[in-house]
Amino acid sequence: MSERRDAGILNALRGVLRSPVPPEHRLDLAFGWLVAVLFGLQLVTGMLMALHYQPSPVLVGESLEHIMRDVKWGWLMRGLHHWASHMMLAVVLIQLLKLFVLGAYRGTRASGWTIALLFLVLFVLSTFTGEILRWDERAYGLAIASLRHVESIPLLGPGLAAVLRGGDEVTATTLGRTFVTHSMVLPWLAALFILLNQWVLARRARRGGGRS
Repeated sequence: MSERRDAGILNALRGVLRSPVPPEHRLDLAFGWLVAVLFGLQLVTGMLMALHYQPSPVLVGESLEHIMRDVKWGWLMRGLHHWASHMMLAVVLIQLLKLFVLGAYRGTRASGWTIALLFLVLFVLSTFTGEILRWDERAYGLAIASLRHVESIPLLGPGLAAVLRGGDEVTATTLGRTFVTHSMVLPWLAALFILLNQWVLARRARRGGGRS
């Protein structure tokens, strides 16, 4: 039964993605595929760097130097990872500005706006947690300040800050949880929303819906 369901989903996806795209929707799809390509680049470079990164306050600086100095093409991997992240943020901001100007944040076209906002939140969190993983003096201070802001959120704030921090103080546990969030939790969420975005855009283009 599950095999039939999976086959039906795959066939539906193929049908949607193979359908001709009207000219008014091609720019939206191009933005979506650009984000997907940049995200894939981040995934590949991130996995390669994770092989050498040590999420330990004592070893993190040495591991980053090792990546830049000793790992073949390590400097390129880190540079691509860094700039792909910033390019994704820029692309999502441009798309949000376009949707805002077109008024796509209201009515039946609001789904694209909502997904773009979720993209932005995820990519900001990804960039932020990536900066924390440097674990130098600046990153340590940034972690403390950001967790204080989280803690100030009514009701959920104190508990959420304790989970992210791993205790009452910012320690090695905080670094470990930041690494897990950056390398495992956020990428899966981002991949889910990228697929959802492409699905929504492709279905809208196939049905000949209004501009978004």
